[in-house]
Formats: sequence, C-alpha cells, structure tokens
Amino acid sequence: MNRLLLPLLLCLSPVALAADYGEPMPEGEATAIAKAAASPAAYQGKPAKFSGRITEVCQKKGCWIVLEQDGHSARVMAKDHGFEVPRDASGPAVAYGVLQVEPISEEHARHLVEDDGAQAPAKQELRIVATSISLPDA
Repeated sequence: MNRLLLPLLLCLSPVALAADYGEPMPEGEATAIAKAAASPAAYQGKPAKFSGRITEVCQKKGCWIVLEQDGHSARVMAKDHGFEVPRDASGPAVAYGVLQVEPISEEHARHLVEDDGAQAPAKQELRIVATSISLPDA
C-alpha cells in the first residue's frame, strides 16, 4: 500500500517550480550581477548566466527586466524581442545571455521611460541580451 501512496504524495507536495521564458535555461552556476558589474570586461561578449533580484519590468510588453544586487544592476533585454516575462514578475531571477556595456541614447532613454514610467537612466548601462530568463519562485 505504501508503494501506491508515495507517487501520490510526491505529486501533492508543495514544490517551487521555476518558470522559464525564451529558450531552455542551460545548466551551470550563475554569476551574481554585482560580481559581473565589478568587472564587466571579464564577462563581456560571451554567453553566461547571471543572477539577481528583479527591480523593474517593462510594463508595455514584459520584454525587459532589471536585475539588481547590492546596488549594482543590469537591464536584461529579450533577444530580438523573442519572448516576454509577466509584467508583474518580481523576486529572484536568472538570465542567460551576453553582457554588454551600452551607451544610452536620448531616444532609447525616452523609450525606457515610456515603458515603465521611471526616471531616465544614466548615460550607459550594463545590458544582457538574453535568450533565456528563469524565475525560480514562479
């Protein structure tokens, strides 16, 4: 009888499942965004996993999020607007993509303000062009 109950109990147990957006998330450890921000040149130009806490989400479509940790942040853009995350996404997240240090044009700054109503960003930002975003607590 116990052998029959075990699968049922496993199905009913509360397990936090991740919600993945975009391509499947590759295996491996993620680099904290604060560590990447401290030496971005070490991470630029090659795909990697980055982790942080979501502080902003594009309110127009969900096509970008901002990951933050210890006062450092990076805007995570869905590559080619290929996927979207929920506009109410929050909490921890992992992004897989290519880290870049990008200047922000006045036009792009206006676009970001229109998307989320926040203040205009700095003249440059860390940006991750992501092929995958995972929300572990979703």
